[in-house]
Amino acid sequence: MNPASPFPYYGTYINLDRSVGRRTFMEAQLDKYGLTHRYRRFCAVDGSSAAMPASAKIQPGESAAFLSHMRALEEARSRKSQVHILEDDALLSQHLQPVLDEAIARGLLDRFDILFTDTFVSPHLGMLKALKSSFDKIATPAHGLRLSDMQVLDLAQHNFACLTSYIVAARSIERVVDLYRMEWHNGPAKPADLFIRDCVLAGKLRAALLFPFVTGFRLDEVAASTIAAGTSLTGPSVMVLAVLRYLFFVGRDLDFAKSCLDAATRENRRTTNRHHDMIVQALEFVLSDDFQQF
Repeated sequence: MNPASPFPYYGTYINLDRSVGRRTFMEAQLDKYGLTHRYRRFCAVDGSSAAMPASAKIQPGESAAFLSHMRALEEARSRKSQVHILEDDALLSQHLQPVLDEAIARGLLDRFDILFTDTFVSPHLGMLKALKSSFDKIATPAHGLRLSDMQVLDLAQHNFACLTSYIVAARSIERVVDLYRMEWHNGPAKPADLFIRDCVLAGKLRAALLFPFVTGFRLDEVAASTIAAGTSLTGPSVMVLAVLRYLFFVGRDLDFAKSCLDAATRENRRTTNRHHDMIVQALEFVLSDDFQQF
């Protein structure tokens, strides 16, 4: 914590001028959880009007999102504090502030450059089983989640994606900005989240994930991200992956998630054979607590 700062961290949420509904929603959440004094809006770059580098290998909307995250961090430097970056489709929970405050107090941002509070969940069976087992063990006490209730997963060797919610150490902001600038100068080859992932996998940054997720995302808007306008976010496969990710948010709505899952898969269910059915039956058992790993 910076002794000159009255708070362990400050926050910024990225929002397009034309996304008035999302701005209203974010402000309502911040007010609900008493966070208005810590967070402020950052005006996102609009991919429909901003000039993008001709050498960019990604879509205009992805370039705009890349530039938005870079500029949000550039602006945050003036506060000389840890900064929590949010996209405007993020869902907050009452556990967010106390968990981040404790993570900072315990020195996690001395060990890591970036802490994620939410990320893409791979449909890898082993990963899903491990996450489900960890999630099921957490009984939220009356006082809320504490860092000791959670896992801190080093992402050095993990596939991850999404920049919906992450906190950057004050000492690391300049380094992250420099990496962004270099990539921007050369023409971004990947969206911002995959660029950051590659930096972590290459050892240029250290990142960790706080699990379970104390932030989520608006599942009803999964196919309509305005920050990444122009990207393809439609189709049942994307919705199924979104539901998998949403299920590990502490504030998840299981009924709503089930309705989204049903809508995504209903028309894609096909007549199967015994071989398929037996594989599914075996996998269901592997995911259960009855399965013993040898």
